Amino acid sequence: MTRAPAPHAARPHLALRTMLLRWLSRTLLTLAALLALVTAWAMWRFASYTAPDPAVPPDAGALAYFINDYAPAREAFVHKADALARRFGGVEQLRIPVASAQVPGLTVDGVYVPAQREPRRLLILLSGTHGVEGPAGSAVTRLFMDEFMTSAALADTGVLLLHGMNPYGFARQRRVTEQNVDLNRNAAASAALYLSDNAGYPLVDPLINPRDVADTGAPAHRFFLLRALGMLAQHGMAPLRQAVLQGQYAEPRGIYYGGSALAPQLEALAPTLRRIVNAYPLSMSLDLHTGYGARGHLHVFLNPPTDPRVRQGLEQVFQGHAIDWGTGQDFYTVTGDVSGWIGSLRAGGTHLPGVFEYGTMDSQGTLGAIKSLHIGVLENQGVQHGYASDAERERIRRDYVEMFNPSSPAWRTQVIQQSRQLLTQVMARLPQLGQ
Repeated sequence: MTRAPAPHAARPHLALRTMLLRWLSRTLLTLAALLALVTAWAMWRFASYTAPDPAVPPDAGALAYFINDYAPAREAFVHKADALARRFGGVEQLRIPVASAQVPGLTVDGVYVPAQREPRRLLILLSGTHGVEGPAGSAVTRLFMDEFMTSAALADTGVLLLHGMNPYGFARQRRVTEQNVDLNRNAAASAALYLSDNAGYPLVDPLINPRDVADTGAPAHRFFLLRALGMLAQHGMAPLRQAVLQGQYAEPRGIYYGGSALAPQLEALAPTLRRIVNAYPLSMSLDLHTGYGARGHLHVFLNPPTDPRVRQGLEQVFQGHAIDWGTGQDFYTVTGDVSGWIGSLRAGGTHLPGVFEYGTMDSQGTLGAIKSLHIGVLENQGVQHGYASDAERERIRRDYVEMFNPSSPAWRTQVIQQSRQLLTQVMARLPQLGQ
């Protein structure tokens, strides 16, 4: 006869299982609490994120170059251009009207001082291609006019200075034109650019182009960091950065829209640019930008050239200063850039295209990159679809302008000091090419 096991025989196993379940439950609750704390800290850090300023004492002389508004900055440039016309021979002053339904009297202004003795090389400085970045570009341009336009420097070197390439954006404190066109994704020698496809853009479109009113308190924005990190975990930083920043030609109301045709001011400038650059066997263009990169650092940011001679020339001019090629780990390539487009206007000879990028947000890092993107997304969303309130409009616009035109005296001083140093090198090295 089989005897049933005593009831108490199963109790140790039940007790052990109960203990394990309790331990697992407490562990999961602890992990959930830790995750909630880490998430809350990350979201607070994101919401309050600022990049640290350079350790540079403010300099009043440097700060005096910064003029925040388009009209007085333009007036200061034209005043200095008039003075150059009185000092040198053959000077041409340019004024390209830019039509606007919102802001009257917009112009792209320029001054061309030809080589006074023999036309061996040409340097072109452009500012305000992204309008809201115009104050720093204008400041550096006027610094150049004050300190580098000497008789000795201009004997064999011509200089073309173009101010306020996107005057609407400068006046209204936006990167883009009145038609939402990013000029530095728009410049093309062929209409084929406007039919090209940014294959990665649809992937990020739901994140970067929301279609409702801009409201920083909406869940999509409160959890923007987590949404972006989810995409990064799935696809990686490099592909997403390239997809967002490369330029796109399919969404006219989206960010980084390159347009459907060459912008009117570029079309109007093209004949003059073509004539001037082809008067020299060698030309170099430097487009002055702010925003991307390490705060307080002047990045030399270039699309990798296909011609090895161009790459060699750029490396020689900037020897000793790191070049952030667009294919590097923390940077990106763009389509339709203005500096490269100028080179396409040459019938022969050599053109060295470059960009000076004055970093503001440490956007080569993950947190700075996502914060920069979020600020840009909110600004475009507000312009395209409206704002939840006047307070939201002011907050979003304030953050946006501060990202591209920091009010920090240390940052502004650093811009002038680093520009002075690197432009000195450019003016010394450029004449050595081809010797």
